[in-house]
Amino acid sequence: MASFRVSLAYSYLNKYVTLVIHFGTSIVMARLLTPADIGIYTVAAVFVGLGHLLREFGINEYVVQEKDLTPDRIRAAFTLNLLFGWSLALILYFARTPIGNFYNSEGIREVIGLLCINFLLVPIGAITFAHIRREMRFHHTMVIQVASTFVSAVVGISAALAGEAYRSLVWSAIAGTLTSVFLTLVYRPPGMLLLPGLREIPHVFAFCRYAGPSELIIHAGQTAPDWILGKILDMSAVGLYSRALGTINIFSKAFMEGLWGVILPYFSKQHREGAIDREQYLFLVSCLTAIAWPFFATLAVLAEPLIRILFGEQWLESVPVLRILCFSAILGYTTALVDQVMRSSGRIRTSFRIILGTQLLSVIAVLTAAQHGLVWVAVATASVSMVTFCIYQIVGQHILNIRFIEFARVYGKNMLITGATLMPSLAAMLTWGNAPFALLLNAAALVLVTGLAWVGAIWLLKSPLLGELAAVLSHMEAWRRKRLSGGSTR
Repeated sequence: MASFRVSLAYSYLNKYVTLVIHFGTSIVMARLLTPADIGIYTVAAVFVGLGHLLREFGINEYVVQEKDLTPDRIRAAFTLNLLFGWSLALILYFARTPIGNFYNSEGIREVIGLLCINFLLVPIGAITFAHIRREMRFHHTMVIQVASTFVSAVVGISAALAGEAYRSLVWSAIAGTLTSVFLTLVYRPPGMLLLPGLREIPHVFAFCRYAGPSELIIHAGQTAPDWILGKILDMSAVGLYSRALGTINIFSKAFMEGLWGVILPYFSKQHREGAIDREQYLFLVSCLTAIAWPFFATLAVLAEPLIRILFGEQWLESVPVLRILCFSAILGYTTALVDQVMRSSGRIRTSFRIILGTQLLSVIAVLTAAQHGLVWVAVATASVSMVTFCIYQIVGQHILNIRFIEFARVYGKNMLITGATLMPSLAAMLTWGNAPFALLLNAAALVLVTGLAWVGAIWLLKSPLLGELAAVLSHMEAWRRKRLSGGSTR
């Protein structure tokens, strides 16, 4: 568990440092480029992004989770990566002209053509980077990603200052990829020489034929409300739903992306060494739900004042949608780790079948509900989340040999924590109505009291999360003392 904590710390540090660089870069670039420049790159990036989704096709995930990763299997994965990456580079290069003509934009044609370079570069380092993740060397992945983000920012800003307009974003992306590939090769495992090989391609493809389509199906299911609402209702409905969903995704960006980077390699390592530890799984579920449930419950209660303050009066129609999606998110995060368990233990076919079934159900539900309005789309989404929760709960119990009563103890404790955390928000809404954040002092007081209520509930109920919070504070204090004494922080 200690190695998991260290890996998680590096993953979150990586996440937040790159986030700060991205945020700062976006502010500077917004002042150097016109909306038209950014629009050209954004439209081109939609097509390039879809290409990257197809390029990955589960190959890197295969390298991370494969129990018996022989040199022949590494070469086969490298061969498939080259095949997909370079083929898509060729397809996009020839598609750039019709896409540009469709939008009547020479800039879009040029951007897509230049970004094809990345499809040639990425496969060179992708397998090695996946192998570094497999070995849980997250201090190296942090160096690679922070350095590539920094170089990307410097090149992008320099190019924009030189008058490269929308092309500055292209040079930024290519510079970041070059840096990432170079550092990945620097940190490659000793003796790892990547050469193409054909012998184990059927074995690798047996995994990828399920993992690759799974990502495409998830993407289609998650974006279903956008393209369905845009057709059946109007663009205003798409915007309102997107605003609610974007608010929900704040939690994922702030808290979960660091965990997702570690969890598959960690579970895969456990599987290679014997079996996934059921007690550690319950521990992770307990910690995750102790954070997610209070967050989304509080967000649901404060939805109206938060939307009003953050986005303005014109977005208030998204409030009921946001509240329903909060319930959906609570269900989703409760069993979010089950699919990672299936993938890390080689049950990719089961994972694919569940994803295919639930995403198909989601599309049908949204199609049906869209005829009746935006709120019913959210209700349909939450209903599918309930079905998905039940499926993953049953599958998780079976795979990990955990009885429901053990989950029930975790869920019961975290329901109490959630209830206690909600009290300040409920009191604020009853006292101040729909404007508890009208004054900065009120907002600060509410955040402070809510945080204290959450920590107090965790302490009183002896949640496993308490030990983790104490460990974090202990490490921070030790680091502070070493800094003050002039000692090494390593």
